[in-house]
Amino acid sequence: MPRLLPPLAVVVCVSPSLIAADPVERELAVQAVLAAADEHLAAGKPAEAVAALEARLADADGHRAYLAALRKAYAAALAQPDTDAARAEQLKRKLALLGGSPTVPVSATVPAAPAADADPLPEARALFKQGKYAEAAAKFAAASAAGDDAAAWAYCRVKLAADAVNRPGCEPAAASAAAEDVAEALKLAPSNTKLQQVGQQVLAVARVKAQPSPGRQPGEPTVQVPADWSVVETASFRVRFQGDRAAAEALAAAAEAKRAAIFGRWFGPPAGAWAPRCEVVLHPSAECYARMTGKPAAGTGHATVKLADGRASERRIDLRADDPSLAEVALPRELTHVVVADLFPYTPPPKWAEVGMAVLSGPADEVSRYTRKLPECTAAGAGFTVPALMGMADFPPAEKITGFYCGSVSLVEYLVKLKGEKAFAVFLRNGQRYGAASALQREYGLDPAALDAAWQRAALGTARAQVP
Repeated sequence: MPRLLPPLAVVVCVSPSLIAADPVERELAVQAVLAAADEHLAAGKPAEAVAALEARLADADGHRAYLAALRKAYAAALAQPDTDAARAEQLKRKLALLGGSPTVPVSATVPAAPAADADPLPEARALFKQGKYAEAAAKFAAASAAGDDAAAWAYCRVKLAADAVNRPGCEPAAASAAAEDVAEALKLAPSNTKLQQVGQQVLAVARVKAQPSPGRQPGEPTVQVPADWSVVETASFRVRFQGDRAAAEALAAAAEAKRAAIFGRWFGPPAGAWAPRCEVVLHPSAECYARMTGKPAAGTGHATVKLADGRASERRIDLRADDPSLAEVALPRELTHVVVADLFPYTPPPKWAEVGMAVLSGPADEVSRYTRKLPECTAAGAGFTVPALMGMADFPPAEKITGFYCGSVSLVEYLVKLKGEKAFAVFLRNGQRYGAASALQREYGLDPAALDAAWQRAALGTARAQVP
């Protein structure tokens, strides 16, 4: 097995962050985890079955077979002679919540391990290469993988935990289970520096989500800004920071300038200063950013906007002060999300459109990072057509997010080149009134299929770019 593991994306931060899986893929994920849990139980490893099932609990959504499997796994884990008292009490509580008896375990008999008449490692390696990490993890577990196989097994477990933690609505119990599994997984590959680094990021976020603040609403930071942080204010922004006041003042001035530029580019001059002001929280380090927001330490920023009766009741941008491209990339990207929320307060624009607008608000080399990668995504089967993008109500699953971002940025850039930014904004507004296809015809004289053909030719370089 090769020593290099695939890159592990902990999360792609977008604002607002709402990534929902396709129903078919969600059902497939449920079935894959059920199969993995069966493998763990068959191998006499109920703790691994519990961790696998809890890590994907948000996908189950009341799935009866899934809940039955959880009851069985909890009961089997409870029956283990080496289960300590604290863990036993936790298992009893969870079992009781699912309708099982905490004193008489449900189907608690652990099946005997199958005869070792076949080596599961070849199948585990094949599943790993195919990206079927839940199934691969079960096979590696059955083989008690070691060496490079142990690193692959650890990768699978960290990846599954990251998916669970990144999922919107991740409950504290699922986050706690994910944290436990990551901690155990990292012990399998102590010398794999990259995996250890990413695993620690997942672990930090999981631990934060495992202990939410009382009364916290979705999207709210887990920890509020301490009162002793310094403050710089402008007409539309309040910057909270520690340390360098000159740097905070420069960022506040840049935020005012970029706000005016973003409004002017897409919609026209702003009507006036924001009330309430947009809070900008400058976290001094990645660790502080992760701890106070519950977001991965690898992220550089995210925006939160709360709307009530068509008006913003709260605007906030969290940024990392140690990000070298803070003012050029992260600030305008997240500020665009705030501006868009201001101008579409009742129905947000499509995710692909908002993503593309946010990236296009940054420098040209940042835009080209996405457009250059698009042919690679398309060749790998991870690309999106115009009809597919326009038909999406939300973000795709995490494994398809790179192709989604690259396609979104490229498509918005293409439409902007056709008629400009303000025409694109008119298209978005008309899309809410007439539907995307009708709005496209009204503004650009194209249907989605014709736009797709022209855009694909231009974006993928298979023919000379032409304006239809």
